[in-house]
Amino acid sequence: MIRRIVLPVLLLTGMTLSAVPIQKRLPQDASFSDENTGVVFPPQIRSFRKIETRVGANPVLGTRIQYVGNRIGCSANIYIYALAEKPEVITEKELRDHYSQARQAILNLKSMAKRVEETESVRQQQSLDPRNGAILRELFHIRTDGEETYHSELLLFSCGDRIVKLRITVPAAQKEAIKEADQFILEFCKLFFRNPPAAFVAIPSGRPGTQQKIKTEK
Repeated sequence: MIRRIVLPVLLLTGMTLSAVPIQKRLPQDASFSDENTGVVFPPQIRSFRKIETRVGANPVLGTRIQYVGNRIGCSANIYIYALAEKPEVITEKELRDHYSQARQAILNLKSMAKRVEETESVRQQQSLDPRNGAILRELFHIRTDGEETYHSELLLFSCGDRIVKLRITVPAAQKEAIKEADQFILEFCKLFFRNPPAAFVAIPSGRPGTQQKIKTEK
């Protein structure tokens, strides 16, 4: 039951690559070296194992790398893509504008996923390490019509002319699953920055976006 709910949610809140032509699908049990960022994604990141890598022919469609945890309902999806078919270095304004669009898509899940009852932004954070630029992070709680609640995080930053987006979702009632998600995020950041980026701090109110909650009308 949980897995049937979570996976459609993850697909809807990222880029729906399954609906477009795929250039190639790579082995799940081998490391994947992304030519655009120079990052090598291993078959295993902490308790999450890689189950699929899809590389699109169009840079806007980009690459999707999917991991699943060892607990039911735990998934992590990494997206690497450009904002235009002729990629250019992404400015901070473009990054923040795109982040606002990405978070709004999550807040609008009710209109896209039949079983989503409520989506709430719980916490917005950012890291402003001058070596790495802005790393934007947000925690959402997603509740289904079956009363299951999911702890779901968005992490987004730029890497040259590419956007890197992580969507990781685990059952909110499982403290160990949330701990494992935090461990995944830490290791994910190390892949790009070698050492953990600067500590995340709260995003000032109104930049970018404000907390919102969307509920079903009774």
